[in-house]
This record gives sequence, C-alpha cells and structure tokens, in this order.
Amino acid sequence: MLSHPWSAGVARLKALLGEARRCLIVSHVNPDGDAVGSSLAAWGYLRAAFPAMEVLVAFPNRFPDFLSWIEGADRAVSYLDSREAVHTYLQGCDLLLCLDFNDLARLEALGEALTACAAPRVLIDHHLRRGEEFDLVLSDPSASSTSELLYRVIVALEGKPLLSKGIAEALYTGLMTDTGSFSFSVNTPDTFRMAADLMELGIDKNEVAARVYDSYSESRMRLLGYCLQSQMRLLPERGAAYISLSREEMDSFNFQPGDTEGFVNYPLSIRGITLSALLTEATDKTHIRVSLRSKGKDISVNDMARKHFNGGGHFNAAGGKYFDTMENCKAYLEKIWNESC
Repeated sequence: MLSHPWSAGVARLKALLGEARRCLIVSHVNPDGDAVGSSLAAWGYLRAAFPAMEVLVAFPNRFPDFLSWIEGADRAVSYLDSREAVHTYLQGCDLLLCLDFNDLARLEALGEALTACAAPRVLIDHHLRRGEEFDLVLSDPSASSTSELLYRVIVALEGKPLLSKGIAEALYTGLMTDTGSFSFSVNTPDTFRMAADLMELGIDKNEVAARVYDSYSESRMRLLGYCLQSQMRLLPERGAAYISLSREEMDSFNFQPGDTEGFVNYPLSIRGITLSALLTEATDKTHIRVSLRSKGKDISVNDMARKHFNGGGHFNAAGGKYFDTMENCKAYLEKIWNESC
C-alpha cells in the first residue's frame, strides 16, 4: 500500500507533469539495466499520457549495446556525444525527471549542466540516502529497483491500462537486471506481483532475458575469462575477492560500455566468499571505478563505499571512486578489508 507521504508526492508530481511542456529524463553515469529501463519506461509513459509534452532521455555516457533493443533507446542521447544538443534542450526545459541515482554528482558533467537549469527536479530512486538538490522525492530504499518504484508511480497516476507492452518490457528489464533475475533485492511479494502484471501485458520474459543476457560479444566473453583466470585475487581468510582491470587490459579486449556489467558478482559464487570488488581504470586514467558487492546481513558495502571511496549505494551493492593508481587502489582495498573483515 502507498503511504500518505508517497500519495502526496504522487499528487505533486501529477501537478508538475500537468504544467510541464518540456521534460528531460536523466540517469546515472555508466547506465545499467535499471537506469536504462526506468528512463525509457518513463519516456514511453510521458509520451502516451502527455502527447503535447516534449520528452528527451539523456544519459551521461553511452549505455550498453545489449539494452539498445528497448523501445525508445534509439531516441535517447549521450551527453558525452551530444553536449550542445542537451544544453539547447535545457534552455527551454521546465521539468527534470531524475531516475536511479541520489546525488547529482552521479551524473558527472551532465550534473553540472543541470545545476544551471531552474526547472523543478523530481527524484524517483531506491538508493540509501540522497543529496539535497531535489524539489520532490519519491524514494523507497526497500524497493527492488527504480523500475519497481516507477511502476508504482505510473499505476498511481494513471492505472495499469496506460502501460503498453514497450513500457512493460522496459520496466521488466530494469526489474530483472537489478535483482539478478530475482535472486536478490526482492524484499516483498509486491515485486513478483509487478512481474506478473507486466507479463499480463504481453511481455515474453524469456525473450527479454535472452536479449539482455544472451547477446554479448565474443570479446566480452573473452574479457570475462581473462578476469577469472588472471585478474581475480582471493583473500580467503577475509572471505573476500576482487578483480582488477587496467585501461590497457580493457582496450586489448575491444572494451565497450557495459562489458564488465555483472563481473563483480562472480567471486561471490565461490564457497566462503561474501565480499567482492571490481576495480576498473577510467578512460582518462584519473581514477579507479570501484564496484562493491556483499552477501548476507553482516557487511554493508554502502558504508564502505561512502567512507572510503566517495560513493554509496545499497547495503549489499554499492560503488565509488579512488583517485590514484590501480596498484595503490588494490593496496588500499586490501588494507581496508584486513582491518574490517
């Protein structure tokens, strides 16, 4: 059931949508399935519910190719590639819809562009904590995904009939990927009820899964093999493991956005490992991206990311950055784990 504060928030959002003539939908850097799925579902909903409204989806950088089949993906832009077009669009924008992140810093350069825009900022998100840059917040950290929250919002605004098959596929993609195909982050039966509702709208869950998980490139699969064979270091006495990839190593496998998606979870399949990290060097080599995962209720990687890596996320899934070399990052990570695990 929706609480009164949530209901009041939905009512405020409905008023903002009724007044808006140009809306920009944004999500976080290195967009994953939930970021892309929720953003494109929101795009589809707004175009159906408010046909006179201009709607644009902008990501900070390119999203993975295995998500390009989702309806509306060909209409979305990357700020990295379309900076001038996004700035022009922002000049007449009167609503910003922010999905699947809790701090404008998660947008990197795109976030800086948004600070100059006076339009109201609406946040729909399921991460722990949040920045103070938003005018309206619809948040529930216990939700499985931002796609689940957006589904609740759409149903509260319009009812299920307005959900098309294309919107349903986008929402299911976000739900499926952020729960590891319903293996984690599913806290209530409502998540499965949502999946059932989406299936009743005509989606083929097997086809969606195949499009996401069975369309990787050969180079991506070889990169995964290289990671597991050569770049995974185990600290069994700490119940921990990590994978590290330099920019040169990624480039040698013709790295594309999204190619390392899910790599951080593989060490958790090892008996006795409950903490995992993936360290990847940024394109400009100014920092190391740190992805953290844990199993169970004993280790909060959200706290770890906030305290040590300028980041955050969920209890069992979080990320951040380390502004130094890869070797120093690995040494720092091992030091943290030796002291805390």
